[in-house]
Amino acid sequence: MTPGELWTLLGVDFYMLTALLGCCLVTGHGLTPRPPFPLRMAAAIAAQCLWAYGCSYQWLFTPDPVWGLKGIVIIKYLGTFLLTVAAFRFCLCCGWTAALYGGTTGYILQHCAERTAEVARALLPPQPGWVNNLILAVLTALACLCFILAFRRRYDILEYDRYGSGESNIMLVTAAAVVGVVIVLEPIIRYELGLDTRTPEMICINIISVLLSLLSLVVSMCQMRQAESQKKAQIAEQLLHAERSRYALEKETVEAINIRCHDIKHQIAALGDMGRQKELREIENLVNIYDCGLKTECAALDLVLSNKSLMCSGKEIVLTCVADGRRLNFMEDADIYALFGNILDNAIEAVDRLEDREKRLITLTVRAQGQMLIVTEENYYDGQLVLEQGLPVTTKVDKRFHGFGMQSIKMLTEKYGGDLRLQAKAGIYRLSILFPVVEDMEKRG
Repeated sequence: MTPGELWTLLGVDFYMLTALLGCCLVTGHGLTPRPPFPLRMAAAIAAQCLWAYGCSYQWLFTPDPVWGLKGIVIIKYLGTFLLTVAAFRFCLCCGWTAALYGGTTGYILQHCAERTAEVARALLPPQPGWVNNLILAVLTALACLCFILAFRRRYDILEYDRYGSGESNIMLVTAAAVVGVVIVLEPIIRYELGLDTRTPEMICINIISVLLSLLSLVVSMCQMRQAESQKKAQIAEQLLHAERSRYALEKETVEAINIRCHDIKHQIAALGDMGRQKELREIENLVNIYDCGLKTECAALDLVLSNKSLMCSGKEIVLTCVADGRRLNFMEDADIYALFGNILDNAIEAVDRLEDREKRLITLTVRAQGQMLIVTEENYYDGQLVLEQGLPVTTKVDKRFHGFGMQSIKMLTEKYGGDLRLQAKAGIYRLSILFPVVEDMEKRG
């Protein structure tokens, strides 16, 4: 091999490792570096370079290599893939599941860019070396940009550690195995058939290789998305169970307070002729708090409205409600408490951020229309509200412990065959739930 061919091969390795590093930085964005990060990164890069150049040395300067030329190529790229996964775990704070995802995704992006560049070089007239390198660099950047736009905003790499288990991990390992098979089969086909990169057969092989790699990426992401949804549904179910226990406790507490307030009102009336009318009137206003709550003829809804009205009063929020509570008798009391409690909690949290007092309003209606029972809640909001899969994305920094209120609302809506619709437009948030009216509504009346 001539010195020129040697430098060409080493240049290919250099561009590949550089592109792979850039892709992994994109897929690992958001992870905390392990200290001392510069030393760890330098060690990982050195390991990659030693492996790549060691395999290239066996290929170039060993007269009769043990593994043969095809074996060296397979081991070289398969080892590079495994070292990439290990480097993720070594340099960044994540588990092996997230490292496998990050390394696999980074390698897929680099692999797709390289194979696409090879197809482009085959279809274009022969170009100087610097033009070929520029094409590879542009396609690598384009692959990273497409990943960011299509996936990165929707998927957090740490979700693979938080939610990965069982079937989701199997799918991730399968995706990594597909990438490994592509790495192994491609050089075997190339060298067994003696194909040139410009032949139609090789162009088709490169296109198929890109499609298989992208398919494995999408499958692993979709599976993790499903695992995340299942995990959040389990958490929401646990929160609903806690809400039911809370409802029973609050019901007993409020009933005891109402009884006591009723006794105090009689005592105030008995003391009315003894003077100090102003002080007695103030005390009477205080004990009327629960007695003057909104009455909807649904005990569970009345309890929610009483509690949230007190909360709104303390925050200077106006809560208005027009509801026919009798129409809710197809639902369990604990579910009514959880459903409307979560709806109003979300509304109060959104309105409490508003400085304009004229917009600190919450409106709740429950009404029947034809064969449907319609629950509607409206409030103003500030900022940008993003809906994803029909539900608003939580604005909290730590999303692991937030956003389950809407998940609970969705679960309760589906439990009773309802349809949840959300709309955020012109600073007004609107939640609508449509329940089918059951014929035996009076069964619990």
